[in-house]
Amino acid sequence: MTSSSSPPLQCGLDTMILVYSLLQGHPAATACEQLLRAHAGWFTSPWVLFEAKAVLTKVYGEDPALVTQKLAQVAHGPVVLVDLARTDVITVFQLADTHALDLTDAVLLYLVHRHGARFLASDDQRLSLVCSQFGITPLSPLDSALRQAVGAWEVSHVPPMGLPRVLRRVHQWLSHSHPQAAQDFWSQTGGGSHLP
Repeated sequence: MTSSSSPPLQCGLDTMILVYSLLQGHPAATACEQLLRAHAGWFTSPWVLFEAKAVLTKVYGEDPALVTQKLAQVAHGPVVLVDLARTDVITVFQLADTHALDLTDAVLLYLVHRHGARFLASDDQRLSLVCSQFGITPLSPLDSALRQAVGAWEVSHVPPMGLPRVLRRVHQWLSHSHPQAAQDFWSQTGGGSHLP
């Protein structure tokens, strides 16, 4: 679904560029915002918005209502949402299989190629490599120094995958509905480092 009043679709937008641009205080936020301002004709798939919501809330621990509000502004503002037709689904599955891509990445790559867009903004190095096979120029505001800064920031701000991340989610849930239990839970788990 695209609007005829929209600017021509020129740049596909992948999840992490969107995520970084919405994370206040993240080292890549400014670079991603600048990239978004530097180009016109942005579009993405609803799948990217769904993935961004999951990443922002489950990985970065952002407030779900605030994330919904921010993503609604993106969807109703500078980014056109383009969805797949039913007949495109099998082609996207095959694209994902052939190039070892996540489904969200395969959807976006397919849409960029189908609409004849020239650019795809992504932090995903695998997706960027596949772009060149389709004549699509990958855009990333992250150079090696910024990637190192992102890695260091995430080590100190994002709990590692697995148990610490799960314990943090339980603590966040308890904090909203049972503050005293949340405090006891956090104490018993060593600040989310082990089971009680």
